[in-house]
Amino acid sequence: MSRRIIRKQRGIDSPLGLSIAQENALPGNASGWAITGAGDSGNVGFVRQFSVNAGETAEFSCHGGGSVIDIYRIGWYGGAGWRLVTTLTNAPTTQPAAVIIPDSNGAQTCTSWSVTAIWSVPADATSGLYVGVYRNAAQNNAFHIPFIVRRDDRSADIMYKTSDTTWALAYNHYGTQANPLNGGRSLYGTYAGGSPDYDKQTRGLAATYHRPIVTRAAHPSTYWLNCEAPLIRYLERNGFNITYSASKDWRVSVTIPDLAECNVYISSGHDEYWSVGMRSRWEALRDAGKHLLFMSGNEVFWRTRFDDELGGSGNGDTMWCFKDTMDGPGAHISPNALDPVTWTGTWKDTRAPNNATRASEWELTGTDFRMNGINYRTFSMSAADAICDHVFWRGTTATSAGVSVAEIIGFEADEMRPLQPINSRSVLAATTVNIDGARADNNGEYYSDAGNLTWGVVAQRYASGALVGGFGTPQWSWGLDATHDLGSNRANVQMQQATLNLLRDLGAVPDTPMAGLSVPAPVSLDNYGVIP
Repeated sequence: MSRRIIRKQRGIDSPLGLSIAQENALPGNASGWAITGAGDSGNVGFVRQFSVNAGETAEFSCHGGGSVIDIYRIGWYGGAGWRLVTTLTNAPTTQPAAVIIPDSNGAQTCTSWSVTAIWSVPADATSGLYVGVYRNAAQNNAFHIPFIVRRDDRSADIMYKTSDTTWALAYNHYGTQANPLNGGRSLYGTYAGGSPDYDKQTRGLAATYHRPIVTRAAHPSTYWLNCEAPLIRYLERNGFNITYSASKDWRVSVTIPDLAECNVYISSGHDEYWSVGMRSRWEALRDAGKHLLFMSGNEVFWRTRFDDELGGSGNGDTMWCFKDTMDGPGAHISPNALDPVTWTGTWKDTRAPNNATRASEWELTGTDFRMNGINYRTFSMSAADAICDHVFWRGTTATSAGVSVAEIIGFEADEMRPLQPINSRSVLAATTVNIDGARADNNGEYYSDAGNLTWGVVAQRYASGALVGGFGTPQWSWGLDATHDLGSNRANVQMQQATLNLLRDLGAVPDTPMAGLSVPAPVSLDNYGVIP
């Protein structure tokens, strides 16, 4: 049975619910949701359906004595950023111990936990990133349970994809109920003694959504509150018509009607882990004339597979990544295939056993991961730089004052490496900085080389009509909004205006442009490069 997709619905009188502008006109909640680090270690939980369609059921599996889960949506809401949507009653429960995923080198799953609370998501719910705030019995501490609400019955100007394969899966080191922050294995090793242990021998080979997410305790830079929250706040503050999806929604084994019904697709934050299915579907979007913006860094780096891809029989809740590019665990020597199904190393590794599997990240994004670790560099261009004359910067003071914003390049970053001919691409921003001791090698195995980083924002045009923009840093969003977990206030009106210009040129309309910004008439995309 076919499904009718409603395109770019903005009307409040429609059964489709509120537009983004109308949603953000609702009162937000400036407090009541904040936690320290990963939150209350005695009361933890996860949602069994990390991505759920409006009208479906979200099931929560929680451990501890808490009886309340407050459900918030993340947006602008007058600067509050969070809106309380509903409150669920949770059944206090002592859950069984996590179990080892077979053949995963010690990676754990809590899939045997019972369901303790249920939310029947309203059919007219606004798509977005939602967070269940699971409160302890005394209601003086809480634990965050993030998840996505989709709207499969509508499209939008912009599709926003969260980087959940990175922050919910790869970097999540959940341990045990008694000690959630120690003893658990991420794809990097075992977290113990208050700090992450980057041990190639003890790294897990799989990661599942069926665990509490404690990533913020050890890896706040990669968590959504650092780089994704400010981008969401900016987009919703300006009233862009936006819908949301999770990374897992893009695996090749699922078909969601609205995924190909938008104009602009955004990869955000630290978008490091991409399955074969995810990449093939985004390449198909590009080849169909859809615009892709990689407002992210270290993106499309590790080649992964979900348990229901490549002939697997799972349900899409577990991602495998053996990191064949690196030595260990056991006697594994890179780049031999440790993964028994398919080679899962970096997308760029020149030593992949079957070269047909190699498709470097820059072949999709136009940028190449090079700056590793927690590093920050300044984005700076002088007024004399010809780039400041690009239409991307129209309506700003770039041509008279230049642009200089600290900490925008980082916490990891790429350098420009576009594939399109010179006349088919535009450089929209550029800076060269030194990164001695933090430069990744050509295969993505080692990260301590010396050298410079030629960072930049590059736009490439394709024969399909698509524009692909590579921003090469997770923290471009810091220039768009001041609220994020780390760093300082780097909000910059020139970056805000330039980003709005680009989105407008790609067909996205800001219904509620923020004060200080103008909405330009869109210009021809030939200004960003002529289709080859």
